Amino acid sequence: NCSPMKLHHSSQLAVHALVAALHLLVAPRPAQSAAGVVISNKPADGDTIYVDRDRSISLSCRPVSTETSLTLFWYHPRNYYTPVSNQDMNKQVYIKRDTSDPRVLMIFVNNFKDDDQGRYYCRYMNQLVNPPEVVSEDYINVRIIQRIEINYAPTEQWIPFNKTSTIFCSFKGSDISVAWFFNSQPIRTGGRYTINPLQGLIISPSLSSDQGTYVCQARSTGSDFMDVNIVVRVFHKPEITYGPVIKYPAACINGMDCYLKCMATGTPVPQVIWYRAQDRNRPLHLYGTNKYFVDTRANVGELRIAMAEFLKDDDTYICRAVVTSDVIREITADMYTEAEIDVVVHLIPQFRNYQAMMNREVRLGDTVELVCEVYATSPLDLQFQKYGTYAPYVMGPQPDDSRISIRRSQDPVDGRVHRLHLEIKRTVYLDSWNYTCMAVNPAWNSTLNGTVMVLMQPNLTSNNVSMMYGWLRNVTNITCISYGLPHPQWRWYRQFAEIPPYTDNGTYRIFTWDYEIYSQSWLQVYPDYGIERWVFDRYICNASNRIGSGRHEMMFYKASVPGPPRVTVVSTTASSVQLDVQPPAEDGGMHLWYYELTYSALSGQLTWYGPVQFALNSDITIHGLMPSTDYSIRVRARNAVGVTADNMQLPLQIRTKDRGSPDPVIFLSSNRSTYPYSQTLRWKVPVNGGDPLVGYEIRVRPVFYDPARRAITGYKGGWILYRPPFYNPYLSEYRVTDLEASTWYEAEIKALSRVGESQTQRTVFLTAAPDALGRPDRVLSRAPPALAPSWRGALLTAALLAARLPLTGGFL
Repeated sequence: NCSPMKLHHSSQLAVHALVAALHLLVAPRPAQSAAGVVISNKPADGDTIYVDRDRSISLSCRPVSTETSLTLFWYHPRNYYTPVSNQDMNKQVYIKRDTSDPRVLMIFVNNFKDDDQGRYYCRYMNQLVNPPEVVSEDYINVRIIQRIEINYAPTEQWIPFNKTSTIFCSFKGSDISVAWFFNSQPIRTGGRYTINPLQGLIISPSLSSDQGTYVCQARSTGSDFMDVNIVVRVFHKPEITYGPVIKYPAACINGMDCYLKCMATGTPVPQVIWYRAQDRNRPLHLYGTNKYFVDTRANVGELRIAMAEFLKDDDTYICRAVVTSDVIREITADMYTEAEIDVVVHLIPQFRNYQAMMNREVRLGDTVELVCEVYATSPLDLQFQKYGTYAPYVMGPQPDDSRISIRRSQDPVDGRVHRLHLEIKRTVYLDSWNYTCMAVNPAWNSTLNGTVMVLMQPNLTSNNVSMMYGWLRNVTNITCISYGLPHPQWRWYRQFAEIPPYTDNGTYRIFTWDYEIYSQSWLQVYPDYGIERWVFDRYICNASNRIGSGRHEMMFYKASVPGPPRVTVVSTTASSVQLDVQPPAEDGGMHLWYYELTYSALSGQLTWYGPVQFALNSDITIHGLMPSTDYSIRVRARNAVGVTADNMQLPLQIRTKDRGSPDPVIFLSSNRSTYPYSQTLRWKVPVNGGDPLVGYEIRVRPVFYDPARRAITGYKGGWILYRPPFYNPYLSEYRVTDLEASTWYEAEIKALSRVGESQTQRTVFLTAAPDALGRPDRVLSRAPPALAPSWRGALLTAALLAARLPLTGGFL
């Protein structure tokens, strides 16, 4: 209900305002005069202040002069040409006089928004002129503080290896600058790095060394800043490192659990998931049945197919190594790697038609065939092998025996039925054997034994002897052996009288044993007193089967003790006799075991010493005899029956030589010493010459020795004398010590008795290098002279030995 008067007045005011605005635009800004204005909120170092969004602000403007003809006005950035006149405090923008100083004009802005930003002008105007004149003005620039907000900056990120990668970090707001730090070091654009404020840090290419902690730092006007810590890991595409393979057994077998295994690596560690080609998007562990069991731990993938079924579980199985989907969006193409394995469930080879393999009989010289029939899946390897041999037969005729040939066939209707044929022509008795058919496929290794029996009459082998020996009250086995199948029945005869098969009367017992193609029978005979005149007789063994029979005759003789061996004297000394013994002319029908020797002196107590056993091929030497003494020696032979009877031979009569000096000592030790500071001298105990030894005398001296000429070329020192303690007549070694390393020595030795001493024997030896074994032996020292036996002690020892062994002697 506006009147025309009011409309006209409004139009007139609008025209005046437009004219004033044009005047402000066109007219030059007045210079600051004495009648100036001051905005109290204005900072001293500039003309801009920052305020928070949605907050209320107030600005104060105060005139400098006290003129009353001038008026203060505030202008909002949304309207630089019309002063703010609203004084309603409920409005968003209004003005108000300061109650404490009415000259101060204040402008209030509630809920400060983006469109409230800009320059706020305070003008001191003279309204008495037309148009109004701006006497003085001041402004303040009010801006909203840009609080930094994260737009997209995950604190954990993955970047692909060896590709252009972005570490994402972006913020909301304007006038924001972004800086990057890696391991506390600033990153500058250049080289592999590019900083994009709207996306983040671009690295090209990314390396393994780029893994670490990054700081994305944002700063805005108004001194607001924010740091975002980002942990970056370098992504390596999953890689199949093992498999997929059939872990156990070597193949999937019908009716058995089948295990497939696959392993993968990558960063992060991938998860291995199994699929079937018929449904590549459905993991097997989600089937929810008791058919598939999957180990889905990181890096490991094991699939168990429970009770694998023939044909039903045949498929291509896929091992897929997958990393979690929350890695980063840029590398989804490299999130997984997969490998495939073709799984075929095999049937275990099953043998059929056993009759074609079992107990195949054929007459000698005819042809026989074994047929091995197998039901199994391919690939199938079929072989025949003779039991107990190492090499199977080859296909076709055998290179070493053309009588035997192998061929293979397959059922034309059912391809899973396979047959292997073994044919033997012109059979011989050695063809009677077990033959093994071996069927091998990826599922199993099955074997079946078949038997070929070549029928022939018993053939008594040449192992049977024509004569046997036995003796009274001793069991003797008379043996017959035959070959050929079927195994025979045995009959035994003495002369032509049959001995009943199951006889056990104390004199005869019959045993039979069959093995392979052979058969053996024993007639056990026990001769006793009273039956010896008829039990030693001719015996006949008879072997018969359904093809024929064979027989063998043997004479059973009575064995006896052996005759006397042939003995001759090889040498005689004052204290020993050496004999040569040859086997007797009659061994009594039995093998000799050994010789027995006894002897006695023909004076004194006439005591026989022995018997002492000697091997058939050994030397017989009697030691420790008395000199100038007659001895009677008897050598007898022993076999299973007994020993040579005394009445079958006369004793051998000999006389020892007169007492004399010991024989020379023979060195046995090496001329190279094991130790650097000592040497063990070894010798053969000499013949004592009829009087007991009382000791040895050893001398050693260093020399210059030429091994090439085997000659001593000079001497380094004098003799060192050793007298070994002599408590044992069989002393045969002594260790000399306190020697120099790497030095040649000459050694002398002679044996001593009460009669005299032996000739001196010499040898040379070389001591080892210093500490050749890592241990010195200089700590070993020869016995001091006080410990060496005196001549009086040696004579006493010799007297005791002579008293203890008056005429006895001894064996060696």
